[in-house]
Amino acid sequence: MTNAREVAQLTETLKQKVQAKAQRIRRYKKGENQYSQNKMFKEDTKKFYRILGMKNIEDREPPSMAETEPYWKSLWGEEVQHNERAEWIRREQRSKVSHMDWMLIQITEIISYSSEAHNWKSPGNDKIQNYWLKAFPATHRHITKNFNAIIVEPEKAPDRLTTEIPHLIPKSGDSKEVRNYRHITCLTTMYKTLTGIIAKRISTHLEEQSLLLAE
Repeated sequence: MTNAREVAQLTETLKQKVQAKAQRIRRYKKGENQYSQNKMFKEDTKKFYRILGMKNIEDREPPSMAETEPYWKSLWGEEVQHNERAEWIRREQRSKVSHMDWMLIQITEIISYSSEAHNWKSPGNDKIQNYWLKAFPATHRHITKNFNAIIVEPEKAPDRLTTEIPHLIPKSGDSKEVRNYRHITCLTTMYKTLTGIIAKRISTHLEEQSLLLAE
């Protein structure tokens, strides 16, 4: 009887220890998950929300290539004739915005763009993320030189600057349906930096013109 009682007590003690360890592991995993999510939310908010909406995607059955290719080819591979006399085009042609003179890209613009970019934004095929653009300022001089060379002679721009592999991200509904996917293409950080600088210049020019017209 004594041995049976001791065995029962020992068993209960071990159960409690296992439960306590399991609880500690759950708390640790919960804390680790919270830390990872907070870090991702701070560095790449879009990715954070995208991952929240992609639960159980791995378990879904994707459409076949025979269905996917013709569907997207019909959207992106066929030439479309746009309405060149649309009202918004005429409105822009009648606008009084002056011509914007082009000036060479400056290193300060590289620094300004990279400082506002998320460190770990999805890169293109070159796998260079914004963090490295910030971490190695010695490269800014060379990047600036090459950007200006590309602007002067666009035909010399390397194909890798604008060539990427598209990805299909499932949205909602039946995962077998091609139309339930969102098409994205992750372009290189260098491409996004160059176009980002140009976009900022255009935006600044339009703001300045709006202020002048308002006076």
